Amino acid sequence: MSTVGIIVNPNAGKDIRRLVTPATHTSDVTKVGIVRRAIVAAAESGATRILLMPDRHRLAERAAAGLDLTGFETNGAERECTVEIVDEPLTGSRFDTIAAARRFWKEQVGAVIALGGDGTSRDVALGWPDAPLIAISTGTNNVYPSAIDGTSAGAAAALVASGHVDIDRVGRRSKRVTVRIDDVVFDGDEERHVSRDDLALVDLAFIDAQFVGARAVRDPSTVRTVVAAVATPASTGLSSIAGRVHPIDRWEDGGVLVRLGAGGGRRVRVPLAPGSFTTLDVAEVRPLALGENVEIVGKCVLAFDGERDVPVSERGRVNVRVDKSGPLLIDVEATLNIAARDRRFDTDTHSKADGDHHGH
Repeated sequence: MSTVGIIVNPNAGKDIRRLVTPATHTSDVTKVGIVRRAIVAAAESGATRILLMPDRHRLAERAAAGLDLTGFETNGAERECTVEIVDEPLTGSRFDTIAAARRFWKEQVGAVIALGGDGTSRDVALGWPDAPLIAISTGTNNVYPSAIDGTSAGAAAALVASGHVDIDRVGRRSKRVTVRIDDVVFDGDEERHVSRDDLALVDLAFIDAQFVGARAVRDPSTVRTVVAAVATPASTGLSSIAGRVHPIDRWEDGGVLVRLGAGGGRRVRVPLAPGSFTTLDVAEVRPLALGENVEIVGKCVLAFDGERDVPVSERGRVNVRVDKSGPLLIDVEATLNIAARDRRFDTDTHSKADGDHHGH
């Protein structure tokens, strides 16, 4: 069975930054259209089973409604494709994405398509660290995912899931920022030591703040340190800080540490939010080798891939390194090129697969 999983984050591209900056809004209708095209293309290209993440906006159900996915042919034999919305309890939060990725891992899905921003891709990696992933950008921060058409994504995912194109030829292990947090919390009057592991796929920022509050980082003066696995000057948000002082390609070994504050003699203009620029003082810029450990001590809030998430106390210690243990990113264009050269799109008979499968 060739199984493709699709995750669509209904909250991606809709946060508070749209009220205070010219950030793009990604509507539910746009997301439904992308998922619908991906479903049809996956069925057309060899998938026999498509699993969809449920969500409170019912985007997956709307995308699948009315589709006729029967009458396809493979090697002269007729086949059909089933579409299932997985039975998972909904929280209306990022934990739905984590749970769906974990479920897809259990179901032995051959390729995952995820619609969202950097945070959505991170949540997929938290649920399934080795996910064979096609990440489509529909969020605010879109450094890790790419602008990929749903039709191309669906076709590539099915070709990989069915084994028509070997994942070893088109899947590339991405980097991530691996995070270990050791902290002290108080349960009443009792002191308790806690530890947890976490990750970011683009960058980890240390923010001067007392509590998490709004997830988006809006005050540039609170950013203390950034450790980035991917740093591109073409990005916006926290990732643009490292990107504009020391660019690091997504496939280049290593990362970069940027410490902000006076004393370094360098000032840089960055778009900390879409269409909104600020000037930051840079105290230190240091390249990081793969696996090189950085320890940061003291009270802060950790922002993973641009979103504030975890508070750390004044006695906390955070150890960070950049390594190559992220998801397997599927190269969509390379997948389709290999399939075309192998004549995977050729057909000898006129069947329903040659026609339209667009539902009614």
